[in-house]
Amino acid sequence: MADRVLIVDDEVRILDGLRRTLHGLYEVDTAASGAEGLALIDKADSAYAVVVSDMMMPGMSGAEFLGHAHDASPDSVQMVLSGQAELSATIAAVNDGNLFRFLTKPCESAEMIRALDAALAQYRLVQSERELLDHTLNGAVGVLTELMSVSNPTEFARTERVKAIVAAMLQRVVVPDPWELRIAAMLGQVGMMAVPSEVLTEVRAGGQISREAEAIYHSHPALGADLIRRIPRLHDIAEWVAAQPVTLAEAIMPMSARADPPEAGTTGRDVYATVMAFIAGVDAGLQPRRVHNDLAGCGNYRADLLDHVLAAHEKSIVRRPRRVKGAELTVGMKVEQDVVTTTGLILIRGGEVLTESMAIRLRHFASGVGVTEPIDVLV
Repeated sequence: MADRVLIVDDEVRILDGLRRTLHGLYEVDTAASGAEGLALIDKADSAYAVVVSDMMMPGMSGAEFLGHAHDASPDSVQMVLSGQAELSATIAAVNDGNLFRFLTKPCESAEMIRALDAALAQYRLVQSERELLDHTLNGAVGVLTELMSVSNPTEFARTERVKAIVAAMLQRVVVPDPWELRIAAMLGQVGMMAVPSEVLTEVRAGGQISREAEAIYHSHPALGADLIRRIPRLHDIAEWVAAQPVTLAEAIMPMSARADPPEAGTTGRDVYATVMAFIAGVDAGLQPRRVHNDLAGCGNYRADLLDHVLAAHEKSIVRRPRRVKGAELTVGMKVEQDVVTTTGLILIRGGEVLTESMAIRLRHFASGVGVTEPIDVLV
């Protein structure tokens, strides 16, 4: 990755001097105004690692420019190059929280290079942490959800629906740290792995269930949260999962009676709470529009998020029917019938969404023992 640096200053002589000083050390772009700097950020093929700005500039101040630059490129490390007369404004900007370091004019070449090297090291650290989250953590969570698909296929199918709705929601709303919302969707039902199978059988049978079974079943968010808290960086997600409603009645409970009401604003927690409340109603057999209206009427959820969830749900369930051979089964297909070997062994029940491990297993059976074909699926 190139060490890309953007320097914004309305004094051309300063920009010329910095270009000469930094030539050959970094990939440097310069801009003579905040507006020009934002245009460079907008059209750049990849993010600037470091953005350096003067404070007192005509048209758009350095503080204004850096605020817009942070919105457009949040990972870029920001520094200020300030005159002595601008120190009060600079210190205020530092205290606002986004600045890595500030330098005073005139700035010695060695001091500028040391500061840029430190900023670049900070940028690489942020990128490494993001790679850890994107690959290592998501991979570990993926393994856990695959295990859930084997131990509890019915609840795993619910997880797949939640993931699909969350993915559609993220195309409609912007939330900070969307990776948290994706992982919450993957792990939200993991507590079901700790619920005894006989309890799940009693719940799924419908009708009246024992108080003991009801209590155990309603404990699965807390059980899941206890498991998730053991994973570094997922404490907030554990709290979301612990607070998720199990039934529509819980979801529409007055806020004052709820243990942990959702936060204001468009946060990952708000989106997750809204999705899970909606799913609780749909899983109870109610029509999606009815669930939407009930949740809107209780006042616990934002109307715009409920509209997005309803639209995302409709988008997530649109599938096309196909008939395929066993060798053609792939991840993401929803089987519409039991998949059975030619000897009569049921491999998977109808209604399941195929994970990668499921699809591989079924293809192996198709090429070895043989399965009854064709198989009705939704894709």
